[in-house]
Amino acid sequence: MGNKELGDLGEEHAARSLTLKGYSIIARKFRCRFGEIDIIALDRGTLAFIEVRSRSDEEYGLPYETINHVKKRRIRKVAAVFQLKYGFLEHDSRFDCVSVIFDKNGNIKDTEIIKDAFWS
Repeated sequence: MGNKELGDLGEEHAARSLTLKGYSIIARKFRCRFGEIDIIALDRGTLAFIEVRSRSDEEYGLPYETINHVKKRRIRKVAAVFQLKYGFLEHDSRFDCVSVIFDKNGNIKDTEIIKDAFWS
């Protein structure tokens, strides 16, 4: 399975998992000139900007460990554009991460939803 396919499967699984946890998804793959946010959702009134990271194993670390300072900066910029464009400036917000690990057969091995994965 290629990286794109793995990422798409991870995002689909993340969206289902978040919905089951009570999140209301309001956008997926929101793009602007600064980049993309995988999932934007409301969690009990808080706007959550969610980065989904998938890995086929844990040999080189956990998926969420791959979010570097450059990616965080991009996500913050995209979040600001979304809030301005859709009138969410007054909402509390945070940055979450969903970490999805697949086994070598392509089955989901582990999923972790990390609230407040990083701060603005």
